[in-house]
Amino acid sequence: MSENGPYNQPPQNPYGGGTGGQPGYGQGPYQGGPGQDQGMYAGGQPPYGGPGGPGGPGGYPPPPPQSGGGGGKAGLWVVIGGGAIIVVLVIAVIVMLVTRDNGGGEIATGPDTTQGTEETDEPVDDDTAEPDSGGGDGPAGEPPYALPIEPCDAITEQVSTDFILRDNPSKSVSDNRASCTATGDAPEGNPERAYSSLWLEYATPYAGSDSVEGASSDYQDSLSSYTGGSDYYPEENLEEEKEIDGLGDEAHLIITENIILDDPAPTAIMLVRAANMNIEITYQVSDFEGSDLTMVDDVEALLTNSAEEAIALLGAE
Repeated sequence: MSENGPYNQPPQNPYGGGTGGQPGYGQGPYQGGPGQDQGMYAGGQPPYGGPGGPGGPGGYPPPPPQSGGGGGKAGLWVVIGGGAIIVVLVIAVIVMLVTRDNGGGEIATGPDTTQGTEETDEPVDDDTAEPDSGGGDGPAGEPPYALPIEPCDAITEQVSTDFILRDNPSKSVSDNRASCTATGDAPEGNPERAYSSLWLEYATPYAGSDSVEGASSDYQDSLSSYTGGSDYYPEENLEEEKEIDGLGDEAHLIITENIILDDPAPTAIMLVRAANMNIEITYQVSDFEGSDLTMVDDVEALLTNSAEEAIALLGAE
């Protein structure tokens, strides 16, 4: 047996002094080449970062670097901006509600310093303004005019008093005509059996109820007939024919005698045209004995008043 034991092995030298035997703890059989790291037991640095290594004390990787201060400031500005937007929206809603409560008026910003400077003059009525059409208040509506459904409404209480009418008027309405007829006492100075009548007619043109030209043509035909163009109203019986201002678009008064059963009857006619509507008002005194008859006094004023009442019905229905 050798000096080194039962096994024929070279003597171990744990301190690296011999040339054989097992290698010491500081040298492994697989030593790396030059420049390679030594093992932790060969005098190299620990593999996981011992003291002084890249990992610092403890041997764990370093924590990731924290973000700089710029990110925190940006988040703060976002919060401030969002708060500002909310405040603006709240103010806008309050302003809208206050404005609505004031009925859409302006919000008061201070005391009213204009008091005492407001004009207090009342408007002055202009008596020179003319009615749209006709006398009095004029038509109740705008042309073209339709036939009144109740033409007898133009025979007012005043008209009845003026012409001494005693019977309830009667009406007649067709496609182009609407008329009203009433009878009454004869004016003073006439025989006891004499009587009077008042006839009112609204008429639109046959060619077209809305035609102003047609109404004007019909108006001229009527004027010609009452001033001597027919056997019922001979020219020699014409006493007066005059144009009347302020009634409709055109108006004429005719005073003549109508031949009834060969007897003359004093007759006064007011012709009025308002746009597409012709109005005729005829007042007549007659009897059955052929006596001398007289016309009522101031017949022009009475017929003018009745024409104004007739015009006032236009456009009312």
